[in-house]
Formats: sequence, C-alpha cells, structure tokens
Amino acid sequence: MSEEVYKEIKKVDDCLQIYITSGGGGYSNNELYNDYCPKKNGERRQCETICEKISAGFIWLLITFEHLCDDVCSNNENEKYAEYAILWLNSKLNQISNEGITTLKDFYTKHIKDNKGDVDYKDHLDNKINSMNIVIKDISNIHEAFEILCKIYTAHNENDKECTNCSQNAEEFVQKIEKLNKDPSITGNNSYSKILSTLSDDYNYLKNYYANNCSECSNIPNFPDINPSKNSLHNSVDVSEFASSSSSVASKLIPVLSIFAISLFLGIAYKYSLFGFGKRSQKRYLRENIKK
Repeated sequence: MSEEVYKEIKKVDDCLQIYITSGGGGYSNNELYNDYCPKKNGERRQCETICEKISAGFIWLLITFEHLCDDVCSNNENEKYAEYAILWLNSKLNQISNEGITTLKDFYTKHIKDNKGDVDYKDHLDNKINSMNIVIKDISNIHEAFEILCKIYTAHNENDKECTNCSQNAEEFVQKIEKLNKDPSITGNNSYSKILSTLSDDYNYLKNYYANNCSECSNIPNFPDINPSKNSLHNSVDVSEFASSSSSVASKLIPVLSIFAISLFLGIAYKYSLFGFGKRSQKRYLRENIKK
C-alpha cells in the first residue's frame, strides 16, 4: 500500500512543481485536481491562484488515499496517510510567498476548510489540523527526509534484485533523520516527533523487504532512535512528581488519621460504657425491685 501512496504523492507533486518553479507561468495538469477547485462563475470550478491549486491538490491527495484504502485501512493507516498529505502540503507552501500565513492552520482555515466537502473523514481532518502545532518553515527539513523516502519507494522495482542505489539513498535518509533528531525545534514538538515515528515505520518496512529480497542491500542502516519530545518528558516528570508528592502526603496523613480514628473509637466506647451499660444496670435493678 505504501508504494502506491508514494507514487500518488509524486504524481500530484510533479503536476504542481512545474507551475511553482516557473513562477506561475508554466503548465500544470489542472485536470488532475480540477474537481476540487473552488466554485466560480456559478457552478464552474476553477483554480486561478497557486494557493487554490495547492489546496485542490491537497484535497485530491486525501481523496485518492481514501480510494486506495477502499475501506480496508485501519485508523492508524488513515492517520498516517493524512500526515503524509499534510507533509506534502507544507512542502508546497514553503516554496511560495504567502504573506500573513506562517502555520498550517492559517492556510487550512483560509483556503481549505470550507472546500473539502468530498473528503469522507473531514471531521477527523479538522481535529488533526487543529491539534498539530506545525510551522511551515520548520517542517521543510522533515520534508527533505520524506522526499528521499519517496524516492526510495518510487524507484523500487520488484524485478531489480540488485536494488540499484537503495543503500546510498537509505544512508542519505538516515543522515537526514539523525540531523533532525539533534534539532530541538523538531524533537521539542510532539507533532514533528509523531511524523518522524510514522516515517520510521515505512522505512523499516522497506528495509526488511530489501534485506529479504535484494542481493546488494544487506548493509542498509537502521532508523535512529527518536529522541522523546521535551513536552512528553515534562509531562512524565509532572506525573512522577505528582505521584511522589501524593505518596508523601499520604504517608504523613495516614498516621494522623489512624490516631484520630483510634481516639474517636475509644471515645465512643467510653461513652457507650457510661450510658449504655449504666442504663441496662438501672433497668435490671428496677425489674428486681418490682418483682419484690
């Protein structure tokens, strides 16, 4: 499935790349995503600006992924493909001048949110966009690694048992990941760390395939361990400190409560002995006198 996904990403990427690199004057295959352009002049759909073309390409990519899944993808797979589409979207936005828009959420709200009626999991997409803290400029470095992984997948040929250049591409990919892993702006962001984890899953799948089927790819490097985000570490420390604090309070509070409970019990027992047993003795004394 991932190989098909990467091929579709390359298809829409090539479609828009010509238009972007030519400053908007080049040819782009509008037929690929025309159905997802905003409606203009009545019912006619038309993409006039580069932002509209990118938005339409993004929606086309999401719907294409849905068709590839054909209701057989797990929630995790759907989420992964949505992340890849978002990664592609960010890479396109990083290539253009877009005044006043610095985050993915800004662009999504302005150009996509009200023009995605054909996307089946649009509510899920809204939640994901709103929850992802992504700055367009920052994520371009992640996309460089993503492009290398796309190249490995799209160049993959089942008949090519020598897997030409696979080791070289894999080495380049791992070097990019190692560089990202040392960048605090990446490792300190939960959204970026999640994308790196998704990339590692697809890389490890391809690595295992090459190891089992290719004669010249026994030395493909492992995916580096991803440094946990600072937010995750901070949350973990908070929970640990809370548990430790709670335990400390409990250890001090339990003896006090025990002393209080014992005192209360003895007080009740003493009171009962004075009033309870005394009254029974008085009643027994009265009965004996009446019998006399």
